[in-house]
Amino acid sequence: MAIHQSVPLDLKSNSLISQLQQDIINNFQRGLPLCEKPYQVMAEKLSTPKCTFSETQIFDAIQGLDELNIISRIGPVFDHKKAGASTLAAIAAPPEELDNVASIVNQFEQVNHNYGREHDYNLWFVVTASDLVALNETISRIEALTGYSVLVLPMEASYHIDLAFSINITEQHSALVNSNHLTSEQNLAEKAKLNKLTETQKSQLRNGIEKGLPKVLAPYAQLAEQISASEQQVHQQIALWLQEGLIRRFGLVIKHRSLGFDANAMVVWDVPAEELDNIANRLAKCPEVSLCYQRPRREGWPYNLFCMIHGRDRDVVLKQIKQLRESLTLTHIEHDVLFSFKAYKQNGAKYGRSKGRAHG
Repeated sequence: MAIHQSVPLDLKSNSLISQLQQDIINNFQRGLPLCEKPYQVMAEKLSTPKCTFSETQIFDAIQGLDELNIISRIGPVFDHKKAGASTLAAIAAPPEELDNVASIVNQFEQVNHNYGREHDYNLWFVVTASDLVALNETISRIEALTGYSVLVLPMEASYHIDLAFSINITEQHSALVNSNHLTSEQNLAEKAKLNKLTETQKSQLRNGIEKGLPKVLAPYAQLAEQISASEQQVHQQIALWLQEGLIRRFGLVIKHRSLGFDANAMVVWDVPAEELDNIANRLAKCPEVSLCYQRPRREGWPYNLFCMIHGRDRDVVLKQIKQLRESLTLTHIEHDVLFSFKAYKQNGAKYGRSKGRAHG
């Protein structure tokens, strides 16, 4: 029988999460099993001779993380460029109006992330849509309802994207390697090419997993029933999307601020075009950097390279930025640091067709 040891973490809620929950976070932000009993497979992966788990214990531990607002969902993180159209966007709102403007932006289901940041452009959000026309319609609607122009900054090149967060409280069960699961995914993807879903079924499945897997012990079976397909076809199609890169990772999606990662800096750089690839590739290799991508300059916005550093301590993050600038010889590059101070929204991206309307 497993022992659920509660270990204090620097959580916003000052709650305790068990060692089992930590191990789940550390090991299943990628590579959630694609099989009939995923929670049973997870239990087997995390069990040791001295400590065994059941699928219901794994399921209950994950539901507990959900109740603590630590996980956003269990499911896919799509590649924005392959899944549809998307952009990072920003509004410069008077500080006294920021909460109200943010609430208007949040009404749009096409907006999945929305943060307050320390800058004249103080509201930063991500908009996704089925295509560029729908994306532009949504942005126009946001401008009309808020009364403010939107700074539109679509991704032009991606150098590094990895928003998986590790809890390094103990070394127990840390960083499991699951090569057999990778082989299984490849085999499933090959079968999907022969055992195809219809386009309607694929669309229904994508819509079904965008918001996360059903909260049941057999989530793929429930998805299969919803789209009138076999459970094996669901496993195979998700594996194929992973292989093709439509899905970048498949597993727990963590709300990092709930884990204490609230000293998060978006560092923006004004990099000469001839130096961009070199500098971006070097930044992308730094362990402190969780995101690194190119976006366009705009009038009044001179920065073309963005990187994110997620941390628990503001002074530590500032020190890391200073060290990066010195070690990579970037002191000649103009830059700015935009710390987030409030998370207004953090959901999964939605790419379904819409009229660009807000809820309500």
